Amino acid sequence: MDATVAALLISALSLVLAGLSLGWQVAQWLLAGGRPRATLIHGLVDGNSVYSGRVKEGVPHDLSSLRRQGIIGTQVVGIRVTNHGRAPVSISSVAVHTRGGALTLNPLGGLIGPSLPYQLLPGTNETWYVDAVDVAKLASSSREVLNENVQGIYMTAALGTGKSIKTPEFLRA
Repeated sequence: MDATVAALLISALSLVLAGLSLGWQVAQWLLAGGRPRATLIHGLVDGNSVYSGRVKEGVPHDLSSLRRQGIIGTQVVGIRVTNHGRAPVSISSVAVHTRGGALTLNPLGGLIGPSLPYQLLPGTNETWYVDAVDVAKLASSSREVLNENVQGIYMTAALGTGKSIKTPEFLRA
């Protein structure tokens, strides 16, 4: 084998190795931060207990079976934020938005859950709930006062970085 061919093979191998190293460094940088995800929740709060589940296809859960079992709490809508990343995430506020409208509900005193701002550690989740009566008032006010075509509601969580995450699901209201 000629010395120039060997040098070419070594330099090509070095170039491939450098590209793999750069890709690995970029992947590590992307995965090193917090990666919050939001889920829309619907259910009942009864005393110190919450009976809830994830909203699917925009349809609220049928709570009549819970009520027949003697669970007569307050109907709530909530946002569960899960941190899938490796760094903590700061949640500064949560809000309810109308889908197809402009009004927003920023609960101040009626928020059920940990106080805000909240530091969400890696691999953990937390949920904040809003009374469903307030959510219904938001949707009806948006329709009647602003004449908006509201199809439902969704929730967002504002992060300490200035970004906001929203629930991909919505609840018909």
